[in-house]
Amino acid sequence: PSKGVLKLQNEYKFLRKNDVFSQIGGSAGPIDKNNFLHWSACFIGPLNTPYEGGLFYIEMKFKDDYPDTKPEVRMRTPTYHPNIKCSNGHICVDYLNDWKNTNNVAGIVNVVFDLLSNPNPSDGYYGLDNNKASEFKNKYAVESQEYDWNKCWDKGWNN
Repeated sequence: PSKGVLKLQNEYKFLRKNDVFSQIGGSAGPIDKNNFLHWSACFIGPLNTPYEGGLFYIEMKFKDDYPDTKPEVRMRTPTYHPNIKCSNGHICVDYLNDWKNTNNVAGIVNVVFDLLSNPNPSDGYYGLDNNKASEFKNKYAVESQEYDWNKCWDKGWNN
């Protein structure tokens, strides 16, 4: 196995043994146990936010040289949020943009969970000025929790 696969296998063992995501009602792991380079994660929306009670899915694609190369990470749940591109699920957050080889799956999931509680509209995809950012932050909400999870995979990675 490649360096990335070995690292991800170790992360998976750690996550399963330590129940890292119990406080956010989440889990993470390979989509297919024969391919440790393609993962999904899910968690329940943070309390006291418009996302509370929703179920949110993330897809992660790793390369053979992970953790030296950052993974592709996308939100697969349609989510109306200033730091998540509605059209393709790209996530704008420093943890991913300023990737370090010490970052890991647990960090990715926790950072995305925290992003739902703490949006940063002035540093998001919409380039909002401070006045618009404040207005947007007060109005952000879940676009839809009623969706067919299988349709997310049909979209592929071309969009």
